[in-house]
Amino acid sequence: MSAVGTVMRFVTHRITRHPDSEVTATARCLNPDCTWEVAPTADVKQADVECMAHAGATGHGIFARKFEDVAVVVRTE
Repeated sequence: MSAVGTVMRFVTHRITRHPDSEVTATARCLNPDCTWEVAPTADVKQADVECMAHAGATGHGIFARKFEDVAVVVRTE
């Protein structure tokens, strides 16, 4: 009978934003009767400005914001 062995070694990794990508922001008003939202944009500050403008115009002050990027995992050695 022969034995089969496996050699495994610990390899450390890190995750970071892919250098060829940018962060995309979206936002939507959480007022129950409102369908207002910010279209996906790479300009995060502008998305915030649009939320503040909507709040000023409607009195709606609560928003769900999402930030998305493309990540890459690489070995650290």
